[in-house]
Amino acid sequence: MVILGGGLAILLVAIWMGGYEDGFSWTEDPEREFHYHPTFMVMGMVFLYGESMLVYRVFRNERKKFSKTLHVCLHSMVLVFMIIALKAVWDSHDLHKTEQGELDPLPNMISLHSWIGLSVVIAFSAQYAVGFITFFAPGLSIPIRQLVMPFHQLIGMMIFVAVSITVGMGISERAAWKHTCWTKGRELCGQQAVANLVGVCVFFYALLVLILVANPRWKRRPLPEEESLHQLTATTSHD
Repeated sequence: MVILGGGLAILLVAIWMGGYEDGFSWTEDPEREFHYHPTFMVMGMVFLYGESMLVYRVFRNERKKFSKTLHVCLHSMVLVFMIIALKAVWDSHDLHKTEQGELDPLPNMISLHSWIGLSVVIAFSAQYAVGFITFFAPGLSIPIRQLVMPFHQLIGMMIFVAVSITVGMGISERAAWKHTCWTKGRELCGQQAVANLVGVCVFFYALLVLILVANPRWKRRPLPEEESLHQLTATTSHD
């Protein structure tokens, strides 16, 4: 059910950008290059981010090393998608051209969406770096991990909420700038309906992810051998 909601959001944003917005390109067509921005942000910062948070719920009976590695891999994929999406939106501004083909750059960081979005990107990058160093490589001591873990989980959920809000802002901004059926035609066209449905799917996907992550019923419990290892490590550190 959760994956279905996230997958539907990806499908709809692909239809929106690939169908109604004339598809994708790279730097030779900056306007169409922009289409990678919403597509990859939904794929990465929404879907893959949400799935990475659910790893410790879906695989709660697997060894922690497996879950941790998968968690890091998914977050690393989020980082890649995020970087490409940011390049796409920056290029669409910096390489913007007039109808005559002359370079006519647009200013960056003007809208509220861009301000909040960049803040979320910085927060995610910092969260990724701290989490990677603390829990994966090189990995800090168990007492430090135990101290950092509650903050890591809480901040991760807060960033995910902020991502969902930022996506909604971006959808509204794009619709206000590009969709004329509701501003001039005074009607709900297919393009606007698809854009709205992307936002609805993102909202419900984020809601379901947060419910599963916050509910202690599905929280991962340490396996017996992991409990023994923690006790042995704690005993050794006190000797």
